[in-house]
Amino acid sequence: MQYDWIDTFKGFRQQELYEIYRKEWWTQGRQFDDVMRMIEHSDLAVGCCAEDGRLVGFARVLTDFTFKALIFDVIVHEGFRGRGVGQAIVSRIIGHEALANVRSFELYCPEQVVPFYSKLGFSKRTSHLLSFAR
Repeated sequence: MQYDWIDTFKGFRQQELYEIYRKEWWTQGRQFDDVMRMIEHSDLAVGCCAEDGRLVGFARVLTDFTFKALIFDVIVHEGFRGRGVGQAIVSRIIGHEALANVRSFELYCPEQVVPFYSKLGFSKRTSHLLSFAR
């Protein structure tokens, strides 16, 4: 599947992002304005759009651009799960030109998705922390 990538969420993209974002178990109840403030203060946000232009996935990063990058909120629209979107998003982040000097990527996740991230090269550091080193 071919994807288009965005790194800003303005206009209708804000509502698209919020609709995907608010449906996850860890994001339910978060308000639109808070989510937009979160995006504004993230160092990098990546949106994955399907061929029809619709936003189908998202993730964000907090980083020092040298030693560490912490990946948050890898979310794929429920209708697009199992199609490689999550893998494409994580690969896009790790290969992103703005993060080229980052030595270690980390993320927190529940135990049931550790196998997914392990296939992408992440290794378990603690019970919920995974890391990927270059």
